[in-house]
Amino acid sequence: MSHATWKELNQLRYDAFSTIFHESLQEKYVALLMTRVTELCHDAIELIEHNRYASVPIIMRSALESYVDLMCLIKDPEYIKEMNKSFEIYNLKVNGQKHSKKELKKIWEKFSLAEESVTYNGLYADLCRSAHGNIETLIRDHSIEEKISIGHKLSLSSEKLYLNQIITLAATSLVEGLQFLKHTGVTLDKIIKIQGLAGSANYA
Repeated sequence: MSHATWKELNQLRYDAFSTIFHESLQEKYVALLMTRVTELCHDAIELIEHNRYASVPIIMRSALESYVDLMCLIKDPEYIKEMNKSFEIYNLKVNGQKHSKKELKKIWEKFSLAEESVTYNGLYADLCRSAHGNIETLIRDHSIEEKISIGHKLSLSSEKLYLNQIITLAATSLVEGLQFLKHTGVTLDKIIKIQGLAGSANYA
């Protein structure tokens, strides 16, 4: 995958978004989540293009979590209650009132509901280690040959891996969301083609 592929996908995204509409609350939330995933992917691409790699996996972790919410919602309209529950608990917390996190689904439960357990144990686990600043992340992102380095460029293979993960995630979100919203036509066909070239839902 390349930056040119992303530019093509991004234009297709704009083309598709200009024609979609929603009628139900479920459809509205699907459109919002699809937007969030692809916007975060766009942010990650911008960082790569400016050789700012350290935050890319952190952003991708958030994008992947939103993708999982998207898939959960597509599979179950009642998932809106789970999303609203999170907001309600947040309001209780900021107002100093008691709340129970046990009421919310664990992240692994969401991945399971989305039928993405393999992704949870693979890509998501790796992204979490990057987000938490574990030792391998510090070495990879902030050193060269055992010397501390600021703003160095990653290897070409690492950049290609990031691009492939980003494009796959964005394309898959678009395909799933647009198909749910009953969007059809050449634009969707082209996005599906890019998704297939990027490795479908394997994120690798």
